[in-house]
Amino acid sequence: MHLFSRKRPPILRWALWFLMACWHVGGSAAAPAPTLAQVYRPGIDVTAYWVSEKYDGVRALWTGQELRSRQGLPIHAPAWFTVGWPDVPMDGELWAGRGRFEQVQAVVAQAAPQDAPWRALRYMVFDLPGQPGGFGERLPHLRQTVAALEQPWVQAVPQWRVASHGALMQQLRTHEKAGAEGLMLRRDDAPYRGGRSDDLLKLKSFEDAEAVVVGHMPGKGKYAGQTGALLVQMPSGQRFRLGSGLPDGLRRTPPPIGSVVTYRYNGTHASGLPRFARFWRVRADAPPAPEFEAKSASSARPSSASSSQ
Repeated sequence: MHLFSRKRPPILRWALWFLMACWHVGGSAAAPAPTLAQVYRPGIDVTAYWVSEKYDGVRALWTGQELRSRQGLPIHAPAWFTVGWPDVPMDGELWAGRGRFEQVQAVVAQAAPQDAPWRALRYMVFDLPGQPGGFGERLPHLRQTVAALEQPWVQAVPQWRVASHGALMQQLRTHEKAGAEGLMLRRDDAPYRGGRSDDLLKLKSFEDAEAVVVGHMPGKGKYAGQTGALLVQMPSGQRFRLGSGLPDGLRRTPPPIGSVVTYRYNGTHASGLPRFARFWRVRADAPPAPEFEAKSASSARPSSASSSQ
């Protein structure tokens, strides 16, 4: 059977695609699999971590030769953007400023990069994957590496320490009030290793996750003739309707089947489904998930705890 055969369940094909993407990134010593964040939980010893702003941009890994996305796909930057960069890996975020994710996404999605849009971006470097030792030991090397480039569009992410959970939450409120997405915490003694662990934590006032669009639910009332909600599938295979927060433009022209979308939510039900899920944005920088069977409104079966409009 072909690896991504239609005979395989859709969620299995999606999982296989994700594993292959991670293997592609981690297939050589120069491009290790990216470290991924767990959600911060009260009770964690914050003094063991370095803290930084969570940038609302597009994750980008420099392999020592080229830029690649978190999924291992090439990012086509202009030649001048990466000229002189070191032959060692760097991990960072392509960023245009707070609240400008869509701008970054549009620039990164270009197969033929244009100079003007790229000049609005910065590469915010937060780690050196190939450098041994804990994060605290890697940090001076990171700062030296970035400073040696003398390129204003490449910057080392500011990192600092906090003394308590209360101090951390105060900083979260201050940063979010200024327009930041949240905070990131990197464990001081953790080596760089791929996958999701408490080595890296994210802290925001809300939770978010990604799901794949597997159907379009018809609207009612003022949304008659349009899309009332997206039928989306979580990595667990569970499906739910995502209608709250869906912009009018996407109700008229919804994201295609297989698109990856991000939603915000506040906790989960006992079933594992998100509570108060609301649409946030389409991840145009992420490749479409392996082909899902399109479900008509009559055949789609979202879970009973779904969020609909």
